[in-house]
Amino acid sequence: MFSRSFYLVFLTLLGLQIAAQANPTEPDRTRVKPNRDDGVIQEPHILFTYVDERRKRRLTLDLYRPAKVDESCPAIVMFHGGGWMNGRPGQFAALAQALAVRGYVCVVPQYRLSGEKPFPAAVYDCKAAIRWTRKNASRYNIDPDRIATMGGSAGGHLAGFMAASNGVKRFEGQGDHRGVSSEGQAAVVMCGAMNFLEPFIVDRLKKAAGTLRSDAVIDFMGGALPVEKVGIYREASPVTHVSKRTPPMLFIDGELDKPGLRYISFWPRLDELKIPYEFIKMPEAPHPFWHMREWFIPTVDATDAFLKKHLR
Repeated sequence: MFSRSFYLVFLTLLGLQIAAQANPTEPDRTRVKPNRDDGVIQEPHILFTYVDERRKRRLTLDLYRPAKVDESCPAIVMFHGGGWMNGRPGQFAALAQALAVRGYVCVVPQYRLSGEKPFPAAVYDCKAAIRWTRKNASRYNIDPDRIATMGGSAGGHLAGFMAASNGVKRFEGQGDHRGVSSEGQAAVVMCGAMNFLEPFIVDRLKKAAGTLRSDAVIDFMGGALPVEKVGIYREASPVTHVSKRTPPMLFIDGELDKPGLRYISFWPRLDELKIPYEFIKMPEAPHPFWHMREWFIPTVDATDAFLKKHLR
């Protein structure tokens, strides 16, 4: 005869097995940490521009490049997230390293956050980072005709803005290398707002104002609501600036983070102008999936495949 303790153990194990079958393994949301890859040369804190007339306020970037290449490489200028109000280039260290292993020179710049200066300061700084990349192409073995932008969340908005505003002179700002082109040849947007006047964004901002809560978008716009300064919201929206100079774009969203909703008015503009674009929805992915182990390599793979197709 089996003892009572045997039956208790048996029932416990049976319960665990049933629970495991009912609840499949959860996705691994562990944040991927950067590592020192022997195949990647890292150069941190490179000065790329001053942003004031007295040349005291400086911005720097981190650069990641393949150690051994026989020909010039495409570059990716990558913008970190953080609601335009916080964040730093180091957030993209792991992703930049992984893409450098694939043969890209990755440039991850600082940009002024909304607490220091609201829109369009961050746009000016991102344009300056692209200009610096092109200006220093020969030094870092970059092909100046193959430069892409990439970003997630607030950085996704900035990457999309760079693409949409190719050739729009008023967004160049007063940073360094103003005689150099800031145009990109492709863009990868991860969960970036392309139209701040989308109804779901406007509704959210109204609710935030009604409860006196701060909102990253309101801060980015200098504290104004859409009803107060609709012109600023329109100007800050990439959809406003799409033209025939806008390059091919890849959009990647997480399944759990309003997939595709941010682009419902943007994609029709791309269709109208016959600009190529692709959309990928990462299964079961939250915000910000691109830093998490489960979706890290799929993000690298998708980016690499898209850029290999369009940066030729």
